[in-house]
Amino acid sequence: MVPTQTSMAINSATVKNGSLDRSVTIIDCPGHPRLAHLLRQSLSTTKPKGVILMIDAATLNKELNDVSNTVYSTLLALPRPAYVLCVANKSDLFTALPVGRVRELLEKEITSLKKTRDDISDEDERTTLGGTEFKFSELEEEAVFVEWGSGSVESRQVAGILEWISRRISR
Repeated sequence: MVPTQTSMAINSATVKNGSLDRSVTIIDCPGHPRLAHLLRQSLSTTKPKGVILMIDAATLNKELNDVSNTVYSTLLALPRPAYVLCVANKSDLFTALPVGRVRELLEKEITSLKKTRDDISDEDERTTLGGTEFKFSELEEEAVFVEWGSGSVESRQVAGILEWISRRISR
C-alpha cells in the first residue's frame, strides 16, 4: 500500500502487490475542483488502462455539485474504451453513504448538470455523455465501462480495489 496525502500536484508510484499479476503504475491526481485541469492534462498525455474515482462517501451530500462536475468531466475526457471503478471511499465512517446511494445521488446531479452543459457545445470537445436521464449503466453504449465498489483507504479496506486492478489493469 502506498501512503497518500492531500496534494496540489500529480503524484505517481509503481505498485506491486501479491494480488496483482505484475507491477502497475498508479497516477494520483488531486480531486479538488480547482485542480481538475491537472487530471485533464494527465489524461491528454497518457492512455490509462483504467481509472479509479475515489468519492468521499462521508461528505458527498455537502460537495455533491463539485463531485458530480468532476466525475462527469472525467468521464467525458477519457479515451475510449474506458474502464472506471467508482469507489465510495471512507465507507467505514458512520456518516458515509452506502455505495448505491452515492451512485443515485451522482446520477441525479449529473442529469441536472447535463441540462445546462449540453446547451453549451465546443466542436473540438466531447460535450455529452449518456442519455437525457444520466445512468452509469448506460455508458457501456459509449465504451465507458463503470463498476462500483466501496472501501476505505485510511482503514486499509482496499481488497475490492486491488481485485479490480488485478482483473482490469495488471494483465
